[in-house]
Amino acid sequence: MLRAGEQGRGSRYSDWVAHERGSRLRWSGGALAAALLVVSFGVFPGAPAGAAETPGAGVASVGLFDPATGHWYLRDDAGRTTRVGRFGGAGDVPLMGDWDGDGVDTPAVYRAAAGRLFIRNGRSPVSFVHPILPGGVPVVGDFDGDGRDTVSVAKGGLLFINDRLGTAPNEPLILDPFPLSVPKGTEALIGGDFDGDGADEVAAVGQGMVELLTASGPVPWQYLGVGLPVAGDWDGDGVDTLGGYDMWRAQFRLFGTPGRGEPAVIDYGAAGMLPVAGYFGALPGTDSPPRYGAGLPPMDLGEEGPQVLVLQQELARRHLYRGPLDGVFSDATSHAVMAFHKVMEVERTWVWEATDSLVMARFRLPPLPVRPDEPDRVEVDLGRQVAYVFRDGQVVEIVPVSSGGGYRYYSDFREMHVWAVTPRGDFTLYRHVVGWDWVMRTEEDTGRCRPHSGDYCVYSPWNFAPWAALHGYEPVPEYPVSHGCIRMTLWDADALEDDLFVGMPFHVWDEYPTVG
Repeated sequence: MLRAGEQGRGSRYSDWVAHERGSRLRWSGGALAAALLVVSFGVFPGAPAGAAETPGAGVASVGLFDPATGHWYLRDDAGRTTRVGRFGGAGDVPLMGDWDGDGVDTPAVYRAAAGRLFIRNGRSPVSFVHPILPGGVPVVGDFDGDGRDTVSVAKGGLLFINDRLGTAPNEPLILDPFPLSVPKGTEALIGGDFDGDGADEVAAVGQGMVELLTASGPVPWQYLGVGLPVAGDWDGDGVDTLGGYDMWRAQFRLFGTPGRGEPAVIDYGAAGMLPVAGYFGALPGTDSPPRYGAGLPPMDLGEEGPQVLVLQQELARRHLYRGPLDGVFSDATSHAVMAFHKVMEVERTWVWEATDSLVMARFRLPPLPVRPDEPDRVEVDLGRQVAYVFRDGQVVEIVPVSSGGGYRYYSDFREMHVWAVTPRGDFTLYRHVVGWDWVMRTEEDTGRCRPHSGDYCVYSPWNFAPWAALHGYEPVPEYPVSHGCIRMTLWDADALEDDLFVGMPFHVWDEYPTVG
């Protein structure tokens, strides 16, 4: 945002940077996944008198907040780092803004669960505590062009713009009575003066796509890709552009005007740190940068946080994950990790291992059959226990499965002993029923069943043989265990409804066939 004519930028850096040994603020409790994807910004193009020697004067800089320690690492254009004393902790959403209009952006944290905004302007650990809408997605900006940043919060599909923070602790924020509509699926909001008019606009980010929020509704703008968004005036021309922090690669990518040139790339920080951007004033730049480490730490079922979110994003990008991007290591995340282990032929575990980041760095699909006459098909690899769904000749989903266990058992449904063997060969999906149903011999058979009421009661079956189908079921272990069908999870069965169709080629094999 433009703050023309203001003086004295950088004069307060010592007030808020030097407070290194103050009491650590740490508020427990998990933040909403959407809140973990929020970025703050503040831009002050143009340098004040006497500040020409300041590295980065007139352009925005980037930094990182480490939830594990509460430290903030601010980087100037010369690549030097200043570490800011502990403020905030796990579950807090880091924000940066010029809260008092002096041209220097300072920290704040949003506590989504409690509905509180903690602002730090000087030496005091907390300068102000403001009540704020809880459980939402915050965004920082100077929305009325008065030179002061404020925090607005989106919730329930609406963004309520706040134009004033107040001048005293616990003073309620003043909200615009005419909220903006936020697109469904929004993962983050980003503010910036994207047109250079002196007041900030808001953009919504979801699945890497960016839409500008306007009074008449969201307008598609540009593609950002993987990463947590930031915005700033990176070149000092008075117009903010986007950037992103890829926690997977510990890398900032700062873009210029959409469609022009390659982004600037900065390797900085480590997975789990959250990005901030702004004009930080004159900083000493004498501290060590944060520990650098691409990749992710080990994670297990039930864990929450930005690291899990990065993992989900990466697994989804590899077509392994079809669950919500919510930062929670759920069963869906665990099964996607299992599918990853199966594809890469490493130990089949349900947790993200310490060595998995190195394995992911060399991720690639195995050599799959080439079938140019079947651009839409399913390939079931019984050796790896995964199914590859092709659409238009490309793999669009990789699904962990469990096939026939190879044992002999008595089937109450068929009233005979049978072998739990999955048919191999080339088939066609010829019958499908949505919901729980029996696996029948022919497409004329109909009927319903209760879950687990019999050995052939399955969820949303896709028959490829008289007594065999791809279907949802529980459990889906890492090894072959079914009665002969091909099991997948219930949520994967739902997710594949739009990818599969009756008449689709279906191939089942132990070894890679030499086709094409």
